[in-house]
Amino acid sequence: MNPDVLIYMESASGDEELTFSGSFLPDVLAKALGTLNNVGRIFYSASSTYSGRLISNKNFIPRTGHDDVEFWKDIFTRTGSDHICKIDAESPFLDASLIREMIDQHLTYLAEFTFSENLPPGLSAEVISKELIASIPDFPDKTLPLSRVIRTNINQFDVELFYKEPDIRDKRLSFLSSDARDKKIMENISSLHGKIPSYPEIKGIIENNPEVLYIGPSYLEVELTGSCELDCLYCYRNMLAKPHPDIDVGLLKNIFEQMRSFDLPYNVCYSGSGEPMMHPKFYEILALTNDEPLVESIIVETSGLQADGNYLNFVLNQGSKIKTIVNISGMNSETYLKLHGRDRFEQVQKNILSLNEACNDRLFIQIMKINETEPFLDAYYDFWEKQKLAIILQKQNTYLGRVQDRRYSDLTPLDRVPCWHLQRDLFILSDGRVSFCKQDVDGDWSCGSAAAETIPKIWEMKKESFIKDYKKNYATAPDCRSCDEWYTFNF
Repeated sequence: MNPDVLIYMESASGDEELTFSGSFLPDVLAKALGTLNNVGRIFYSASSTYSGRLISNKNFIPRTGHDDVEFWKDIFTRTGSDHICKIDAESPFLDASLIREMIDQHLTYLAEFTFSENLPPGLSAEVISKELIASIPDFPDKTLPLSRVIRTNINQFDVELFYKEPDIRDKRLSFLSSDARDKKIMENISSLHGKIPSYPEIKGIIENNPEVLYIGPSYLEVELTGSCELDCLYCYRNMLAKPHPDIDVGLLKNIFEQMRSFDLPYNVCYSGSGEPMMHPKFYEILALTNDEPLVESIIVETSGLQADGNYLNFVLNQGSKIKTIVNISGMNSETYLKLHGRDRFEQVQKNILSLNEACNDRLFIQIMKINETEPFLDAYYDFWEKQKLAIILQKQNTYLGRVQDRRYSDLTPLDRVPCWHLQRDLFILSDGRVSFCKQDVDGDWSCGSAAAETIPKIWEMKKESFIKDYKKNYATAPDCRSCDEWYTFNF
């Protein structure tokens, strides 16, 4: 018996969220999948909050939760299906021919569960058998999505992996219209191509026209101040042409106003040459950033010295968007003094432990992967993992040779990919200048000033550098060829 199809609406509460280029996606998907000779009936499922036109469809199945095991038991009972192919409703680029191949593989090898690891979300599916649902044993967390249960215990089930060339995972795209950034990229691709492309065409379109990816900053890194109490071994602050000032709050407000014109979600990181918490209006800045509706998360990179009770209270009361990264490369007072230039280990450790009680999964500690930390790295991990803290092992950035290279291993990939920072990031110095990239710490190759130009205009001016880099025509000022930060990827 041919598998039935479940067009699954993850979070849509109305039909507007299921529309792409004027078309209602569930109808588009149903029409495309209905032409396949190995597909049976088509069903739809959405949250009970959904109020769109599919409610009147006889094959519509409302749900109160997510696609956990209990949900699938109910679906198979209601439909009487032997196999069901789950499709994300927000998938305007779904290629029906891939789904046909996936279903054929599932049936040929009598699989219980078939999925793809190399096809991005929005281009793939999951094929599930009735036998699989019946065979899943009782387990503690029954609310986990079915696919997560299967992948976590993959050896217990008859699973088929579907692989299809070309592999475009390196683009880091989801092809789900529910994501505003991915939706804009898909609109750019389909507009350029004149129609929705087939899966094999997508890679060539992007590589020949990388500008389709360049839609607006997703990571805004802002230097609040050049002041800092520490003198870290690997910091570039003492190498600057001159000390950097405190940013003007009015300028920052103007930057946020200009970012709204992109109408895209983005992240803000407060970092740079100084300690962000030393800005005299730090909490005012945090509050206004928190109020920006397009800001998804606020990353505060800090030494932790000022992360005291005041910061803890702010995070507890207003900090749902805040992720805190505390730079602590020392293991004790002795190593901390050697690495950070001041003996503040006990104070920082105390602040971290206090924050940990409030921040849960929004607190990270960061240690530099250099010669000086290698001897105690295992002990460092042992201690902080017992505190149930997430640890970031940071690659050293020499800032194009400004700072002595202290790395004991080189993690640079052999094959160079286009620079993620030129595609996604804006680095703004505390005086308003927008640097070429985060390596341009003195603004020597500034693309303009946020105090004099609009952010959209500066972003557009940077497009040529992004396109040239994508096509391996690397800039010489700054010297992109000698940079090894191109593969690093921010939140």
